[in-house]
Amino acid sequence: MARRFLYFYSKQRSKKILNIAIPSGLNSLLDIINLSIDLIMLGSFGATTIVGVGVSLSYMMIIFAFTTIVFVGNNALVSRFLGAKNPLEANNTITSITLATAIISIPLTCLAFLCYTPFFAWIGVDEFSQQIGDNFLQILLFGIPLLLIKQVVISAFSAAGATKIPFFIKIIITLINPLLKYCLIFGFFIIPRLEIEGAAIASLIINVIETCSLFFVLWLYKKSPVTFGKTIKLEYIKKAFKIGIPSGFERLLTIFSIILMNKLIAIYGTHTLAGYQIATRIEGFAFMPGFGFMIAAMALMGQNLGAKKPLEARYSTLNTILLGSIFMGIIGLCMTCFAYYLSAIFTDEIESIQGSISYLIPIGISQVPFAFICILDGALRGAGITKITLIVNSLMIWGLRILPCYFLATLKYPVIYIYICITLETFLRAFVYWKIFQSGIWKRHKL
Repeated sequence: MARRFLYFYSKQRSKKILNIAIPSGLNSLLDIINLSIDLIMLGSFGATTIVGVGVSLSYMMIIFAFTTIVFVGNNALVSRFLGAKNPLEANNTITSITLATAIISIPLTCLAFLCYTPFFAWIGVDEFSQQIGDNFLQILLFGIPLLLIKQVVISAFSAAGATKIPFFIKIIITLINPLLKYCLIFGFFIIPRLEIEGAAIASLIINVIETCSLFFVLWLYKKSPVTFGKTIKLEYIKKAFKIGIPSGFERLLTIFSIILMNKLIAIYGTHTLAGYQIATRIEGFAFMPGFGFMIAAMALMGQNLGAKKPLEARYSTLNTILLGSIFMGIIGLCMTCFAYYLSAIFTDEIESIQGSISYLIPIGISQVPFAFICILDGALRGAGITKITLIVNSLMIWGLRILPCYFLATLKYPVIYIYICITLETFLRAFVYWKIFQSGIWKRHKL
């Protein structure tokens, strides 16, 4: 009976999924750890510092809308070419997208410098927190070109299923990061105590090291499954951005919804907002397995459709959902049961800890449907159907999450009502994604 229900499951398929998902998820987990180091080390300076740094990181999240464009577009094309046994064109795609990304990153960085002051004013944080954020971002924003270009390389490895390569590089980066940040934040021997500025300088240095390492491996490592091609093709740039822009716009709307949630939670006071900032950092840890399985679903969908194997594409996606749901379910249980201890890692202020707990418990309950969303979103992106994911996420997040939460906040309902609303929307969106996948529309889409 169980075997008939799990007809899509196989050990070989699961091994292939996990070989992509685990390194990719752990790589992103290390990203969250590296970001959280800022909050942990700077948390000793109080709730206002947590808010200033947390809102700054929220502002940086806007940049991830643009990294999504290059990641999804490059991944979809490279995985299709590799699935069709055409590595030459896969390599040409990587070169073309890298050049386009480098050009676009320059005006984007200038725009980011112009907009962060109005952003802090719009969020409505206190003056001291805004000054902290200003000092942090004046340095951190110089790393935007590196963030964008780095995603092209990571997406190329992901499309090839070689997620272990960026993961091993990230391990080394994660070992260096806390030592460098401790020295620059608190001072060490001849290194002065730089506090907020020290954290930003350390992040910029780490970004340079990681990007250079990824480029070195992609270009010079003989066993790399992909490399830079010798031809730049405008056609591939157009295709990649045509696929990626809907996902980037979707990510932008999602990020703005997250930022708007910060503004709504700020109504409840500094400690509630600080607790929310802490909880969302913890939630980021939970998101990483989901991200890993999303990358696996994206890569395998693209490879199998490129190889003209739609049935295997379906089975791989279902198998990924099974594994992802198990992982995310366990993590959600831990978030709910150990909310206090997880929150206390970041601060010893009881009001901020309580604010974090009130978010973590309902969000922990919704981790299994969140796994469905991540994996099915990734599968549809791998098929190049990014407009559908844009429509679904935009309508549901803004219509069934942000709008109700706005009324709950302005009418001064307890903040727990907002968190319950978020949880219910997650369950409903997972159901919608499942129905779309079951319709089989992804089989008929051509790049």
